[in-house]
Amino acid sequence: MGRRAGSKNLDYGRTRAEIVGRLTATILSSGRHSLSFRELALAAGVAPSTLRHYFEDREAVLVAVMDQVHDLGLRYVAEGATAEHGAAPESLRWFLGFLVEGWGRGVGRAHELGLTEGIGDGALGPAYLRTLLEPTIHSAEARIALHMARGEVGPCDVRVAAVELVAPVVIVLLHQRALGGSSVRHLDVESFLDEHVARFLRAFGPRTAAA
Repeated sequence: MGRRAGSKNLDYGRTRAEIVGRLTATILSSGRHSLSFRELALAAGVAPSTLRHYFEDREAVLVAVMDQVHDLGLRYVAEGATAEHGAAPESLRWFLGFLVEGWGRGVGRAHELGLTEGIGDGALGPAYLRTLLEPTIHSAEARIALHMARGEVGPCDVRVAAVELVAPVVIVLLHQRALGGSSVRHLDVESFLDEHVARFLRAFGPRTAAA
């Protein structure tokens, strides 16, 4: 008996996941994300009609890619939040170095995708926040809360502190790497991280909080 019109075949989920996996690998390795629906199909190795069978439109394809990036990055988010790396100065410096390292391994291209496609888009913008930007901030919140509990960081709104810790680093990485700032106006990222952590702890250290 043939399959009813409009019904999904038995390997629908597996094939869809394979398509998303190929597209995610292509985007993270090449940085190419401003692709039309037809170009996405070509990158996935399927016909546009086949891609349309699994995804309603281009937006749905990119949301699925962001979800895949989120799933791939969960263990790194968890490590960033909880891995033991000593007292606050060393720990926060490690965390930011971990963020920079991940950026160079493909996370940066995922951020570029989220920002390029997400700004002003009612579906892709929230998808980027949910899958990548907020998990990064949550990871920083957990690490700051750890040091607050030890008395190494003064009482504060951990979400505000996390944004203050992460946002300048994201700006620097976008400037230096995504936008070519390393050749326009070079900044030593490692030295910046050292200075940034020192200033962060002067602002959020226990003596400042108690004053």
